[in-house]
Amino acid sequence: MEKRLKKLRALTRMALDVEMMKLQKIASAMEAKSEQIEKLQTSQIDRAASLSEKGGTDFALFGGADKRWAIWKQRKVSALNTQKAALIAARSEQKLRTQKAFGKDEAVRRLVDTAREAARVTQSRM
Repeated sequence: MEKRLKKLRALTRMALDVEMMKLQKIASAMEAKSEQIEKLQTSQIDRAASLSEKGGTDFALFGGADKRWAIWKQRKVSALNTQKAALIAARSEQKLRTQKAFGKDEAVRRLVDTAREAARVTQSRM
């Protein structure tokens, strides 16, 4: 019986590890999206600083490239925020799965401990 419980314990531990890795993967993806958004925001600040150094004008500004770039940047930030929102929803669902896997693992751990204690008591009576 104890041998089966140990195998079940190993199985629930693996399942918990898988769920935790999935959660970590989502967290990493969210961090990457945040970094992309931050880089886009920083690039806008850098562009403004560049323009002020040049007296507020340059050929890109005269040609309308700055306006097109600002529109593209805003669309890109919006798309990244939408993707990040989807990741937040996925993280919430994954947290529930991870909690469930943790609960199963904890229940099996307690069963193994109880079986071990029962075996020890039985062994000490002999």
